[in-house]
Amino acid sequence: MNKKANRRAFFICLLIGVMYVSVAAGLPEKMSLARVSGERQAAATSMGVSMAKVGPGVSSAEVSAPVPGDQRINSEPAKAPIQGSAPQPAPADTNVTQRDDRFMEPGLFISIPLVCHAIEKGLIERDGLIFIRKESYNNGNCKKPIDILRDRDEQGLKAIARIVGRKQSLDFLKKEGIVLKHDIDNESIILGAGYAVEKEKLVALYSEYVPDEYGPLFPFVVRGMAMVKTGKGFDLMRAKGARLPSHGAGEQEWMMPNLLNLPMRAAIEKLTAHTSRIKVRGSGNVVEQYPRAFERTKGETECIIYGRSAK
Repeated sequence: MNKKANRRAFFICLLIGVMYVSVAAGLPEKMSLARVSGERQAAATSMGVSMAKVGPGVSSAEVSAPVPGDQRINSEPAKAPIQGSAPQPAPADTNVTQRDDRFMEPGLFISIPLVCHAIEKGLIERDGLIFIRKESYNNGNCKKPIDILRDRDEQGLKAIARIVGRKQSLDFLKKEGIVLKHDIDNESIILGAGYAVEKEKLVALYSEYVPDEYGPLFPFVVRGMAMVKTGKGFDLMRAKGARLPSHGAGEQEWMMPNLLNLPMRAAIEKLTAHTSRIKVRGSGNVVEQYPRAFERTKGETECIIYGRSAK
């Protein structure tokens, strides 16, 4: 028994000794598996060098480089369009700002039928006062809905939107064939921002929901467009074309609106319904205007508005 145990211990010690010698000599690093990995790495590096040598005027897609078999990418070249074939139309999306001449971002135009519908349904009162809290302040003021619309008061419209509720607004528009994104917020709906509607549907909303008592709001001008009310109903047109046709060239009589304390942009929008000759001095709210408010004038009268910074 002692001889067998001694022999076994001898061979174990011999095997351990061989392993130590092989490690010291670096034999594991010279195994064939490590050498193959090194070859693959070199091949990948050579491919990178050949790509870097692309000369001027030669596309990188025209340069080929050897790639190892296990890393080759089988890519199919893009098919050239067939000559004479019509381009495929893009899928319709009514939630874009503007797709073509049939669609537009409604802006504040959508606010009037929304407010009129809310009054009709009893969600807000026609002669009731809406509390408007000013941004960054703890105070505010109160206005009637029609005054909010006339002044294009965005803070007032946001207050109305909170009273009416997002679901009521979405349901109303959906019933009229205007489907909006589910994640659109309540304020964007009444301000007409971030979505598009067909112009014909927008005009149809006015014809259906805006009563005659709101006539003083028109022409309602927003961003170079105007909603006007004629004997045949409502129509949407360019702001310059919103003036009534003149019997004498450029001699249509009109009344200068009161622009005092209005933001400069709102004042310009009001004036574009009557004349294109507008001069602006300064910025901020209007503190002075020429001609004076409610003064009668004719044709393309030159109008000058002065902001606070001009004083």
